[in-house]
Amino acid sequence: MSNTRRFPYLIEIITVIGVILYISRSFYFANTSLSIGDEGAYLYKGYLFARGDYQPFQDYGFWTNKAPLAFLIPGYVQYWFGAGLRQARYFAIAVSSLMLVALWITSNRLGGKMWAALVVWVFALSDASTSIYSQALSQGLVACMLSWVFASVLGENRPLWQVIVASVLSVLIVMTRQNMIVLPPLLVMYIFWQHGKIAGQWAILSSAVLFLGFHALYWPNILQLWAPWLPDTLTPFLNDFRPFTTFGYDSWVVGSLSRIQSVATGIQYHFFILCGFACALILFPKRSDWKSRSQFKSAVFLGLAFLSLFVMHTWASLYNLFCVQCFSPYQMFYMGAGVLFIVAVFSNGAAESKFREGLLVVTLLFFAGGLGLYYFQTWGDWALSTLRIPLVNRMFLEGKLVWASLRDVFTYAMNLPSDIQKRAASALIGVLAGMILLMLSWLIHRFYTKRHGPGGVSAVNIPLCLFLMIGTLVPPALNRSAYSSPCSTNFLSYYEQAGKSLSEVIPSGSLVYWKGSGRHLALSTYPAPAVIFPPQITAGAGYVLAGDPDRLLRFGLFDDKMDMEWRKSADFFILWQDYPNTKLSDFQNDEEYEAVQFDMKNLAGCEEPLYLFRKHL
Repeated sequence: MSNTRRFPYLIEIITVIGVILYISRSFYFANTSLSIGDEGAYLYKGYLFARGDYQPFQDYGFWTNKAPLAFLIPGYVQYWFGAGLRQARYFAIAVSSLMLVALWITSNRLGGKMWAALVVWVFALSDASTSIYSQALSQGLVACMLSWVFASVLGENRPLWQVIVASVLSVLIVMTRQNMIVLPPLLVMYIFWQHGKIAGQWAILSSAVLFLGFHALYWPNILQLWAPWLPDTLTPFLNDFRPFTTFGYDSWVVGSLSRIQSVATGIQYHFFILCGFACALILFPKRSDWKSRSQFKSAVFLGLAFLSLFVMHTWASLYNLFCVQCFSPYQMFYMGAGVLFIVAVFSNGAAESKFREGLLVVTLLFFAGGLGLYYFQTWGDWALSTLRIPLVNRMFLEGKLVWASLRDVFTYAMNLPSDIQKRAASALIGVLAGMILLMLSWLIHRFYTKRHGPGGVSAVNIPLCLFLMIGTLVPPALNRSAYSSPCSTNFLSYYEQAGKSLSEVIPSGSLVYWKGSGRHLALSTYPAPAVIFPPQITAGAGYVLAGDPDRLLRFGLFDDKMDMEWRKSADFFILWQDYPNTKLSDFQNDEEYEAVQFDMKNLAGCEEPLYLFRKHL
């Protein structure tokens, strides 16, 4: 008797447990994760946008470097429910929970309840998903809307109103993050292909009207979103929407190791989806082997959406100097497309051949090596000292087998630097572990599955399941201690205490000079009656090396000259000791400034200190 007959609600119970685990872990991360600059900028700018103090893309206002809904949605959440991290993060948890519901609906439609339960558990066990989506960042907003696009449009016989909803959501996604711009055209093409001409025409009409409506609302300055993407020489008519500044990124030196390590981090964070997607591409069934044409079309759309977004975001992170380590968080916008592609493909089987199997083995070992590389600081030295390699040349010369440590081989035979040695050794550990798994898979298939297992079990299923299972379970198991925080689960309370303390010492209406770190930026939402120079609220990115002063201010940017002018006119000064081009000693040793006692309270145990000064009366 099958388990589903003996326990008819077993899959549903497992799914519910996964949902509870996901929500519980989301609350944990929401109450322990330190804030980052993007989060604080979204909250502060969005709150002032919602209050009507400023408008997105306003001249001489804030630098609106992202699409407007990235700011407006968290802004109105604070406007309605109160300013601060707690309200915004709890809203983020609600949003990510809705995302999980949509993914369950769609994966159930594509593959059934078991696949839907698996999707829930993939996200519940993912440290990246539960941590990033529980913060007030645009990744969670985009991922939720994208999941409901799929829930509305994938499959046969979708109602016309759901097709229109999906089209509208695709534009709202772009108006949250402009880097998702490829989604609406891909969606429209899929709707024409899957749902026919009438549905496609409605999709074009609804998405075009909304897209043009947003642009009409913020015309013409909304062109600031698109002008940087286009060559200056070909589009001189857009020069009014380019700041033409020297940010200084070109002087940064980013080595290949940083890029490689960023990829390894992405593999560790998203092992199931990245590895699973690559394997699904390799084993993509022939068109005649699909259960239905609808399933095939859904898989093609999901695969194209994921691939196009992956290429765009990989280029934007790894091949640009500004944020090489953004490779992993950038993937969070569209992970739903990847996991649904895996469900769509493997629920329809897998195409096998010697070539595909060989390519699959290489791919699995690559991801195993990438996972090992991520942990180079944990076991790099151990691997260099423990792994022994036989010296074949010495065996012929001396007539006996001589072994050398991996460190000696890398140092004397290959002359590798120590930082490369640790990474290479850790990657080798991952590859060796992968080879052991492959051997174990072969033994299981050869001596058990063929004789005692269910019929029809493919030779590729066992290694694929083992790799995906271990790659999903290992990171949260190894990372348990990495998420311990001196703030425990009281970070939001500590942040509120510090924000209240800050607001008590800064009178309403005071002009504040802000030079806190990105992690401190969300504190600016608490003394809301204070006035801050808008260009300073961009997680540090508002500062430029050079540019026309008036043009900089019009875009919400600033340079050293403007910085000195603001310093002369401000009433209060909030400083972080490591802020670039700002010396704390200049304020401490100048009689013009008076130190103000600011008690960060318990937040001082988990954040670097802020220093507060005011003009000497």
